[in-house]
Amino acid sequence: MASGSWSEGELVRRCREGRPEAWREMIRRFTPLAYRLSARMLGAGAEAEDAVQEAFASVHRSFGTFDDQRSLAAWISSIAYHAALRRVGRAARPGRAGADPEAAGELRDEAEPGPEQRAAAREAGAILDEALGRLAVQDRALLALRYREGLSDSEVAEAVGMPVGTVKTRLFRAREKLREWLGPALGE
Repeated sequence: MASGSWSEGELVRRCREGRPEAWREMIRRFTPLAYRLSARMLGAGAEAEDAVQEAFASVHRSFGTFDDQRSLAAWISSIAYHAALRRVGRAARPGRAGADPEAAGELRDEAEPGPEQRAAAREAGAILDEALGRLAVQDRALLALRYREGLSDSEVAEAVGMPVGTVKTRLFRAREKLREWLGPALGE
């Protein structure tokens, strides 16, 4: 069976056996998730990349404590979230909170056929990124985990170490702030 087709359980088992190809596969599968989350919190670039490296070093060190009943994506998200949060605390520099709109555009999955659609998407992305940049770092991370990564509310809560009710409340309030800020731009 090719490494790319391993189930999560098989991947965990092979990592526990210390197989290098399993570790490479884990990093290949989960680096995009960890990077998108880190970039949402730190801005795209070297700082986010460093947070991802720090997160995967921590994953490797603490893999023996991983509970097979947990989601691997939620566990790695938790480690990446805390690595990025530590960097936010260390840096605490103004202007670092929002993602770079050009770099954030590279993270989008949409295929945009024409130049007008690309220009409109860039403009909309820049407006959204500016609004997201106004949110608290933790709220941006919660939104990214929930809507970009598709984790459930309970998986997000597990990843960030908050009660599910707190996650739901913060997501609701963040969406309301975005609606308020983006309303004028959307003609509402």
